[in-house]
Amino acid sequence: MSEVRGRKRTIWIVGVVCAVAGLATGAMAGGQKASVIVPIADAKFMPMDPAMPAGPAVAALDGDPTKGKSSVLLKLKKGSAPLHIHSADYHAVLVSGQTKHWDKGQDEKSAKTLGPGSYWFQPGKQPHGDACLTDECIIYVTWAGKMDMKLADAPK
Repeated sequence: MSEVRGRKRTIWIVGVVCAVAGLATGAMAGGQKASVIVPIADAKFMPMDPAMPAGPAVAALDGDPTKGKSSVLLKLKKGSAPLHIHSADYHAVLVSGQTKHWDKGQDEKSAKTLGPGSYWFQPGKQPHGDACLTDECIIYVTWAGKMDMKLADAPK
C-alpha cells in the first residue's frame, strides 16, 4: 500500500472511530447533546507517567481517565510491554501502526499481528502483553473505569 493511501486510510479510520465515540457517548452542552470532533492533530497527548516523558502518551477524548470511564487515544513507541494488568475492562481499536496483543500463557512471537482497524477487548485484572511493531502506534481505547496499569507479577 502506498504511503498516501496508508495515510488516507488512517485518517478515515480516525474519523470513523471519533464518530463512533461521539455517537456512543454524546457530549452534554447545557443539557443538550453536542457533537465532539477532535482532529488527530489537535489531540493533546500527555505522558501516562510524568516520570517517563518519552514513554506511552494518552489524549483524553471523553471523560477523565484518572477518575473513571473514558475514551482516549493511546500513543506507543516501538517496543514491547511486559505482562501487566488493568483494574478495568477496556475495548481497543488500532488506529495506526501494527501491534500484537496476547494473554498470559501465550507469547509475543505467536500472537497475531494487528493492523489499523483491528479490535480487541481486554477484561480487567487479566494479565496480558502488548507490542508496538512500528515506530509509533495509536490506539483508541474506551475504559469501563479508571485507567491504570500494574505489572502482572508485582506485589498486590
